[in-house]
Amino acid sequence: MLALPLGAAPIPVAIAVAGHGPGLCRYALPGLWQLHLYPYACQAEIAGEQLDIRPGTAGITPPGAVMRYRMLAQKAHTYVHFRAAGNLVQMPMLVDLGQQFVSIERALTAAAPWLQRAPQRAAARLWDVLWEVAGHVPTSDGDPLVERARDLIELRLATRLRVATLARQLSISHSQLDRRFRAALGTTVIGFVRTRRAHLAQHLLCSSDLPAATIALQVGMADSQALNKLLRRELGASPRAVRGSFHHRSQS
Repeated sequence: MLALPLGAAPIPVAIAVAGHGPGLCRYALPGLWQLHLYPYACQAEIAGEQLDIRPGTAGITPPGAVMRYRMLAQKAHTYVHFRAAGNLVQMPMLVDLGQQFVSIERALTAAAPWLQRAPQRAAARLWDVLWEVAGHVPTSDGDPLVERARDLIELRLATRLRVATLARQLSISHSQLDRRFRAALGTTVIGFVRTRRAHLAQHLLCSSDLPAATIALQVGMADSQALNKLLRRELGASPRAVRGSFHHRSQS
């Protein structure tokens, strides 16, 4: 594992499509991080670690690490060399991007034209790519199925969410999904949805002048009366009290 700094926007120095081989290639970049998106398979040694590269993987290389490739034929991949700073994210040197490889590769190549014309725009795109790669790192914390369910819920808070429909999409029964939510988060799926809707409604009440009826629809509630019931249950206050409390704090 390595610690990739992702607390601030990276500074890309080079973004291109290039390749290695045939034969042995050895190099190191003393002051730069590297991200390689591999559409091919090969054997490599990076920082003394033997790596079995497979199509659809991303390789992260820290500054100064010696890289060695032995290729039987010329193979091309997309890469970026960049400087990075800030908070650290634990990453392996190889990350399997699965079905997202193509979209992530497109996003990285889309940053290349901006490198000279608008470096900050290229940096923003690279930052997003790096976070996408980091999002594919398997973790030992939490339940992967619950995490997938949470992602789906976040996208559908404004819709009529049905736990049975969500469970079918995840190829699991309603009761099993509830059990896994309880084990991972200490609440049922419905309880989690209520909490997220309440927090989103609180955000909209405090950061906008939208009427309560409109906010109700944006968080998946039928009307302002349903929103009032939700907020009293989850936050212990009415929509008017939530908004009023925020304005009082901001003026004091």
